[in-house]
Amino acid sequence: MKKMGRKTVVMFMVAAVLFLMKPSFVMAENGKVGYVDLRKAFYEYDKTKTMKDSIDDLTEDRQAKRDKMIEAISKLRDEAELLTGSAKEKKMKQINDKSLEIQEFEREARQELLGKENDMFKEVVEDIQKVVEKLGKEDEYDYIFDSRNIMFANEKYELTDQVIKKLNSEK
Repeated sequence: MKKMGRKTVVMFMVAAVLFLMKPSFVMAENGKVGYVDLRKAFYEYDKTKTMKDSIDDLTEDRQAKRDKMIEAISKLRDEAELLTGSAKEKKMKQINDKSLEIQEFEREARQELLGKENDMFKEVVEDIQKVVEKLGKEDEYDYIFDSRNIMFANEKYELTDQVIKKLNSEK
């Protein structure tokens, strides 16, 4: 029983010491902290909008080419319906070849668009990171967090609008 009493006292003392100490992971008394809504900064950055418009244009272009290819296959099918024998077999082979062409075109287009989107994402996030780092150094912040990892923060510490303003002014 004495051992259990000593254990309890020792644990209580350790807890009291830890409670009274300011752990190093808690910000310093005069520390400066802020946070940025990365998603908002990403979508309100003018460069993102420009790059997205470019990707949308490319998507429309690829869709138009695909539509023309499908139209050509439809025309071949209509022609094949009027034929018989070996002539029909030749048309069916053309249709199959064109179908394979479309599949390959779609695969390449998806890959191209995905690559462009990934490049855009990487470039924009790097731009945001640079602006946040610059802001942190210039304004002497100890920490600037991404708001997605914060469960609660006072809005007075949000830096998103400052970051967006700097991003859009650096052209």
